[in-house]
Amino acid sequence: MTKTAKVKRRGVKRSSLRSFLEYVAFRSLESVFRFFPATIVDRIGCLAGICAYHFLPKRRATVRRNCRIAWGEHLSAAELEVLTRKTFRDNGANLLGGVRCMLMSDAALQKHFTLEGDDLIREYLKTSEVGAIFALCHMGNWEILARIATLISPGITAGAFFRPLNNPWMNRMTMRRRQQSGTQLFSNKEGFTQSFPLLRSGGMLGILSDQHAGRSGCLSTFFGRPTSCSPLVELLHRRTGAAVFFVAVMRTAAAHWHIKITKYESQEPISTSRCMHGIEAALSLSPSDGFWLHNRWKLFTKRPFHQVHARETLEEKQITKPWRYVIVGSQDPAIAEACVPAITKLLAQHPHAHFALFHLPAIPATDRVSHHAVSDLCELRGALKELDASKAYPLDVLVYCCAQAMKEKSHVGLDLPIVVGLTSEKISHIDLRVPPPSTPLTDPLTWIHFFTVLGLAPSPDAWHHWGVFLTICHQWE
Repeated sequence: MTKTAKVKRRGVKRSSLRSFLEYVAFRSLESVFRFFPATIVDRIGCLAGICAYHFLPKRRATVRRNCRIAWGEHLSAAELEVLTRKTFRDNGANLLGGVRCMLMSDAALQKHFTLEGDDLIREYLKTSEVGAIFALCHMGNWEILARIATLISPGITAGAFFRPLNNPWMNRMTMRRRQQSGTQLFSNKEGFTQSFPLLRSGGMLGILSDQHAGRSGCLSTFFGRPTSCSPLVELLHRRTGAAVFFVAVMRTAAAHWHIKITKYESQEPISTSRCMHGIEAALSLSPSDGFWLHNRWKLFTKRPFHQVHARETLEEKQITKPWRYVIVGSQDPAIAEACVPAITKLLAQHPHAHFALFHLPAIPATDRVSHHAVSDLCELRGALKELDASKAYPLDVLVYCCAQAMKEKSHVGLDLPIVVGLTSEKISHIDLRVPPPSTPLTDPLTWIHFFTVLGLAPSPDAWHHWGVFLTICHQWE
């Protein structure tokens, strides 16, 4: 018997029993929903969302944190909690409503939404030789988003960028359904140039532009915070001259959504940062309809201080919610002094971030470096809560340079996505543990190694020291 080679397709995981069972479960759910009115499915979705709010505490913390970054300056803590609960409820209704809408024809779907601004699209297409770009966000009923072009103007050439699903069964089903509806699909990895003919021939192209774009993205601001953003809308506009439209999908009643379309009207040239402002405006029309269940402003989990992007379009005035890092130093003056060289390099590497330093007086205070101290480690919990509440947007990374403070669990209760400590012990409340090197804690090279593992760019002087070189290599083995 000959063995067949396992071929790995980019972006799509190979088939497995789990993937098949997920596909069967989804199709079974579809089949059941086929016999229920859309309003009943909507109510089931609301109930499922409320249950998820109560039984998924980590997701609840993620949604609360995202909402605080986006609208924390306008909402109190109680209002943020109400918005978090409403986000779960509306997302449950939107997700199951999208499943139900997959089974509807375009004519049947017309009864479940209203359009505003579609006249702008039709007027533009009549007078322009090139097509239109829809800058979309994960908002509202995703099935309506996927079919927005054909719903606005049936018969027109439509296309969309997509990321292949991890489940190959679900991926094939989704691609088949989109292509049967007349939508051309372009891979977000390889479909950039393939979309040019569609736009130049007057077609409409949808691009989900609100997700984190990873290393290949453009470092820009989203709700005032630096993050990786997709430059695709800007690049396609520059290559084809197609106009840019923003789309908001809002749940207004049970199984009913309102779609608002606005055109990019600024006299300034289209850029990634201005596109993100348009996405912000769309999401702000109905915050609870946004899909905030994932960590939108994420850092590299294993190297939180390592930020590499292919492009950077940051302007200092655009950053209204900088990253907030907290470093808890040791109360031992010798250890605190040894941390200074590494932290000084870290401050220079992140000029847009704010740092709160505990027990590190040797580092000068600036407009983005604040100093704090507590007489007793028991007071650290209250100090961290007070520091977190001092800004409308939350803390991001907590670094423990003190083993005793790390064991006090002072950060428990805060929505901190990454907590780091220099320790070999398995501590459940520490997200990232860095084993200490053989050098003592009073040696500056110990802390250069520690922060290098966390993403600090190593200096030439550090690399010439064989001890640091070997410990870093050992860490990455």
